[in-house]
Amino acid sequence: MISKFGDFRDDIFELKEYEGSSKVLELGEAIRRYVKPGMKLHISDRANALVSELIRQFYESKPNFTLISILVTEQVSNFIHCGLAKKIITSSCSEIYPTPGPSKVIQRAFSDKTLEFENWSLLSLPQRLMAGAFNLPFMPTNSLSGSSLVQEIQDSFCEMSDPFGSGTKVGLVKALNPDISLIHAWAADPQGNIIAAPYMLTGEDVWGAKASNHGVVATVEHIVSSQFIRDHSALVTIPGCMVNSVSLTPLGAHPQGIVTNLGISEFEPYADDYEFISQRRQASRNDKDLDAWIKNWVLDCPNQNDYLSKLGDERIASLKKGAVIDSWRDNPVLDAISHSSSYNSREMMVIVAARRLEELVLSNGYKGIVFGIGTSCLAGYLAYYELKQKGYDVELWLGGAGYYGFSPRPSNSVYPIYGDPPTMLTCKMISDVVNTYGIFIGGKQGNCISVLSAAQVDKYGNLNSTKTSPDSYVVGSGGSNDAVNAKEVLLMVPQSGHRLVENVYYTTCIGNKVNFLVTDMGIFQKFDGEFVLTDYFADSALASSEEAIDQIRQNCDWELKISSEIAEVPPPTLEELLLLRTFDPQGYFTRGR
Repeated sequence: MISKFGDFRDDIFELKEYEGSSKVLELGEAIRRYVKPGMKLHISDRANALVSELIRQFYESKPNFTLISILVTEQVSNFIHCGLAKKIITSSCSEIYPTPGPSKVIQRAFSDKTLEFENWSLLSLPQRLMAGAFNLPFMPTNSLSGSSLVQEIQDSFCEMSDPFGSGTKVGLVKALNPDISLIHAWAADPQGNIIAAPYMLTGEDVWGAKASNHGVVATVEHIVSSQFIRDHSALVTIPGCMVNSVSLTPLGAHPQGIVTNLGISEFEPYADDYEFISQRRQASRNDKDLDAWIKNWVLDCPNQNDYLSKLGDERIASLKKGAVIDSWRDNPVLDAISHSSSYNSREMMVIVAARRLEELVLSNGYKGIVFGIGTSCLAGYLAYYELKQKGYDVELWLGGAGYYGFSPRPSNSVYPIYGDPPTMLTCKMISDVVNTYGIFIGGKQGNCISVLSAAQVDKYGNLNSTKTSPDSYVVGSGGSNDAVNAKEVLLMVPQSGHRLVENVYYTTCIGNKVNFLVTDMGIFQKFDGEFVLTDYFADSALASSEEAIDQIRQNCDWELKISSEIAEVPPPTLEELLLLRTFDPQGYFTRGR
C-alpha cells in the first residue's frame, strides 16, 4: 500500500548524487581488461599516463599495434621506440621544445623500415574519424588534393565530381574506426560521463572516441559525482554509454599540461613541463640514452603515484603556478634581452615577413592570420601588434591548436613557446581543427591569410615537410595541407640550395595560393606561376648589392629570376627588434647567419 502519494512521487523522481554502475578501475587493470595485441589504438593528445601503462604491460613483446595518433608526442614516440607498434596513422611527427624539428625516434623507425607510415593532414584525419563515428563510409574534404599524400593513400582517398552539378571536384576520405580509444580528460563520474578540455588539440580526441568499435578507456584528473556532471552537462563531450572504464590519474597529461579549467574552480590547471620535454628530447638522440630514460621514467615507476613521487612536489607546484595568465611576468630572461640595434639574418627574416604580412592584411582586408609554430608564429605576433597600433582589428588563429582571438604574451619559460598559458588564456575561443581549418579558414566565410614554413619549397610554391629522400622523414603534413585553403599564403624558409629546390622531392601540399616567399636573404613574389626575387637584404660582409644578389643565386637551386625593380629592404628598427626578442629572448628561433 502507498501510505502517502507525495512520498512515493518524491522517491520516484529523486536525483541521486551518484547513480549507475561504477566503471572506475585502477589504470593497470583497465589496460589488461580492454587492450589486446593487434588492436588499432586511437591515442588522444595528452593521454600520456595511458601510453606509459601500455609500455609497462607490453614491453619486450610484439603486440603489433596500429596507432592512430594525429600528433606523435614524446610518449607515443617512446612507445614506437620500444617496438610496440607495426603502423602509425598520423599527420605530424615533430618535436616541439625547445624548437620545432623532426623526431629522431621517428626518423630512425622510418629509415630502418621498422614502422609503416600512413600520412594525413591535421584536418583530414579527424574527418576520417568523423565518418567512422557517423557510421558513414566516407567524408568529403577540401584538403590533400594535388599532394603526394594521395598517391600513398589511394585505398582511403579519392576524388569525384560534385553529384549536384557544381562542376567542382571534391576529395573523399574513407571512414576510420579504431578498436579502442584511449583518452585523458578533466573529469568523469563513475558511470563514465566525461568532461574533456579544450586543450584537446585537434578535435580528433572526441571523434576518435565516438568512432571506436569497442569503446573508450579514459584517465581523468578528477572523478566527480553524477550531480556535478548534471551541473556541468554542457561541458560533457563523451557520454558514459561509450566508455568502458575510468581511471583516476592526476597529472595524467604530464609532461604536457592542461592549461584552462573551463571556469570550474575545482579543476587546477598545470603547464607543460618544458624542461622535462627538452631533457627527454636530448635523450632520444640515441637508442641507449632513450632506453635509460624509459627505464627511469616508465618501467621503474609501477604506477602514476610513483611517477608523481619521482617528479616531486616542488616541480608539480611550479607547473601549477605557471598555468596562469600573468606567469610571463616572473620570467627573468625577459629582463636580459639584447637592446642592441645589430641583428642577424633570421631576425631580419621574421621582421620582414611581419611587415609583408601587415601590408597584405591591410590591402586585402583579411580578418584573420593563421600560423603554426616557429618563425611563422613570431611573424604573426609582430604583425598583430603593428596592426593593432594602426587600429586595425585582426584575429590570430593558432590553426593546429584551435586557439582563436588571442593576444600574444611572452613565454613563462626560457623557450619561446607558441601556445603556453600566458597566451592561451587570452583566447576568445578555443576550438579544434575541424572548425579552424574546415570552417573558419577553408569554409564559406573564411577570410584569412596563412603563414607557413617548410623543409623545402620549389619555384612554384609547392611545399615539402614530409620526406626529402626514400630514407629521410621530416615531420609530416601537420596543418599545412589544410592551411593552404586560406585566401592567401605567405611562406618563410631559411635560404639554402637544399631548401629552395627546382622541384620538391615530395609535395606535402601544392602552392597555388603561396604568393610570397620570405627567406633570410630576400623576398620572392610569384609572377606567372613562378617566384621572382623582388627584394634583397643588405649584408655588411658584402661589398655591393650585386654580391648580395649573387649570394641569393648561389643558395637557390632553381634558375633565379630577378625583378627589374629589385630593391633593398630597410633594416629592422630597434622597436621591431625589441618586440621580437621579447617573444624569443634567447634566440631559439632566430639564431641566424
